[in-house]
Amino acid sequence: MAKDDTALLLSLLDRLLADEAEPAMRGGVRRTAQSLAEIRNGVRRDLENLLNTRARPLAWQPAWTELASALPGYGIPDFTAMPMTSAEDRERFRAVIEQTIRRFEPRFRSVSVRLLDNAEGLDRTLRLRVDALMYADPTPEPMTFDSVLEPVNRSFSVTTRSHG
Repeated sequence: MAKDDTALLLSLLDRLLADEAEPAMRGGVRRTAQSLAEIRNGVRRDLENLLNTRARPLAWQPAWTELASALPGYGIPDFTAMPMTSAEDRERFRAVIEQTIRRFEPRFRSVSVRLLDNAEGLDRTLRLRVDALMYADPTPEPMTFDSVLEPVNRSFSVTTRSHG
């Protein structure tokens, strides 16, 4: 496992955002390597954005199958009318989340999403745990994220869980 202070290359988005935050660095030496903790936080942010983006609701024409994996298909399907009362409904939704992360998060070698139980029986909050193995040099880095779907505003919040 990589150490938290190991230098890793930032994602393209993070490098572009760093240019915006530090315009004096443009044209000069750029800071492109970050610690694993900063990389992990960027992945968490991107995962939260993915889960809070709703994909286009209409089906693609058969000849346009690649669009589902491109920017027009980015995000999860709108689930506001989707029932979440039964275990089967929640499992179906979990599978959609896992498939979406696999499709749009290329930094992960493997992804597993599982449903977490609520401590209180009347709690309607949906909790998910995302376990992923991120491509990293010299060895892949395991990452775990806890995600909570707020029942009122139907938005996700994602937090990073540490690995020992």
